[in-house]
Amino acid sequence: MSSRLRRTMSSRLRRTMSSRLRRTMCRRLRQFILPSAVCLLPSVTACAYYNGIYNAKTELAAGERLARQGREAEAGSRYAAAAAKAETVLVRYPRTRWRPQALAIAARASALSGDCAVARPLLVEALALPAVNPAERDRLLVAQGVCEVREARPMSALFILEPLSERGHASVRAAAALWAARAAIALGDADRARRVLGALDAGTAHWELAQASLGAHQYAAAESLLALRAARGDARPELTPMLRTLWLAGRRDAVERLVAQYHAAGTRANDKLSLHMLAADLQIETGLDAPARAHLLAARRLAVDSVVDAEAVARLTLLSLAPLSRLEDVSAAVRRGSVQGRASHIQRRLDDNVLLAELLAGRADPSGASLYLAAEVARDSLRAPQLAFQLFRRIDQTLQGAVMAPRGLFAAAILEPDSAAALHARLRERYPRSPWALALDGGSPGDFPAWEASEATLRVAWKDVALQFADSLTRLRTPVVPGANQRTVRPVKQPAAKSPAQGAIP
Repeated sequence: MSSRLRRTMSSRLRRTMSSRLRRTMCRRLRQFILPSAVCLLPSVTACAYYNGIYNAKTELAAGERLARQGREAEAGSRYAAAAAKAETVLVRYPRTRWRPQALAIAARASALSGDCAVARPLLVEALALPAVNPAERDRLLVAQGVCEVREARPMSALFILEPLSERGHASVRAAAALWAARAAIALGDADRARRVLGALDAGTAHWELAQASLGAHQYAAAESLLALRAARGDARPELTPMLRTLWLAGRRDAVERLVAQYHAAGTRANDKLSLHMLAADLQIETGLDAPARAHLLAARRLAVDSVVDAEAVARLTLLSLAPLSRLEDVSAAVRRGSVQGRASHIQRRLDDNVLLAELLAGRADPSGASLYLAAEVARDSLRAPQLAFQLFRRIDQTLQGAVMAPRGLFAAAILEPDSAAALHARLRERYPRSPWALALDGGSPGDFPAWEASEATLRVAWKDVALQFADSLTRLRTPVVPGANQRTVRPVKQPAAKSPAQGAIP
């Protein structure tokens, strides 16, 4: 047999064997893969649970845990994530046996996240399922009540939630009570809200009730709710604006009682310190110096931070200026306070304002405008009314007939009501045609040309002193570096004397 024939036969044999092998392998693969694929279908479907339902339940549980801690903004994002994951299961695996569970999670999470437009149809479908167990049904009803509250139907919400807060499953009673209380707040029924909460230590609800009571001007109810939190030492950031609201509403005694209750309870030292500083600031703004001083001294006992202590010291310095009538005494008091209170922004303002008052009071100004401006700084920035009174009067006493003298007498009378009659008599006697003398009889000073003249004089005086004040502040606040301003002075080389040119005059 030739070699060519042998090669041809071997190639045909290889092709025949390879085709038989392929057919055999395909037949065996069909026998193995099809049953395997059928067997894998439950496993593929089970991924819907592990990747979807499991993650949705985890996010929902995290949201509920954050809500119980009062961190509702963070809880909302977790609820939204839970709803998204559960809805993915509903879309991708609509006919699995886990659909009811995914439906319930999506309905509840959407409602709790605030997306009631999505939650409504899901809740209706989930509640209509025959196999829903009682605990899950109660959770779905709470979600339905939440949407009633969010969509401003408080009566309908109470109809759903109040029974659940009393007789619902143990896992939903607290949430049902909280949202029922919110529904009662929306109706303006604080008593019903407190009754629904009962003995539940619902901190978040108490804060919301207190806020709602303040909004409805029910200040006694707000105080009683805040007292419940004070007894537990629960001081939250929203407490500060609420105490300010009570103070501005004239409930100053309530603010004092609440600060005292927080101080006596197991409140953190930093929170006690903040409350004492807040009370001191409120009282300083109102002119109640004695109780403000007591709060500042309590704050100093609590302070472990030098910066906070400096703030308290600066405020005590500010309070010490009120009875002082001499600029020298005010300056000395401020400079004494600078030793401990320099880190405080209030102390820095006091230092600057004392310097400004000294510059203004020391100027030779025949118009009296500089003294008038110094008195305004003492009155408005230093809170030294006695010093301001003396500076206002000094214009008439030392610069009789000055442009600003009648205006100074008028301002001094406002500061000292006991001296007002004598000052008004002097104003009428010495400056009867001035706008301020006419104002005593009901006229308006701004209607007279002399008013604009005094305003122009004040503007000129302020412009003159502003540059000097800025230069003084720059010098005070620029750190002095030893040797920085010392420059080596080199001897100036004298030019050599030139011999006279030919023909020049020597």
